[in-house]
Amino acid sequence: MVLISSSDPDGSLFVETKNLDGETNLKLKSLPKQLAKKPISDYANFTTVIECDKPNNLIYKFEGTMKLQDDQPKFPLFPDQVALRGMSLKNTEEVVGVIVYTGHETKIQMNTQNATYKISNLLHQTNK
Repeated sequence: MVLISSSDPDGSLFVETKNLDGETNLKLKSLPKQLAKKPISDYANFTTVIECDKPNNLIYKFEGTMKLQDDQPKFPLFPDQVALRGMSLKNTEEVVGVIVYTGHETKIQMNTQNATYKISNLLHQTNK
């Protein structure tokens, strides 16, 4: 989800990523500076064009651009302006965002692996 608004006045928010990387410390995310000063109520009829990289499993990489209106130039989006599925919002009441990846295209889904079954050497030799 590309972040476009936060209840925090300076346009920042905190997330916990223990479901993604096991770390329990809070990480700071921020809004694009072009959107940081707008209140949440301004996004009732929000339209934008977002171009981003194809879905991949790299959780610390995101490349994209956002264009708000036809007469304004594109501006870049960075990984600290994106909240991933599996992150928990902390110390922030609410955020608004635009979803860019869903379902099996989310980074957490692309990183899941099938369970590996371990068999001891003794059991492997006797189970022929």
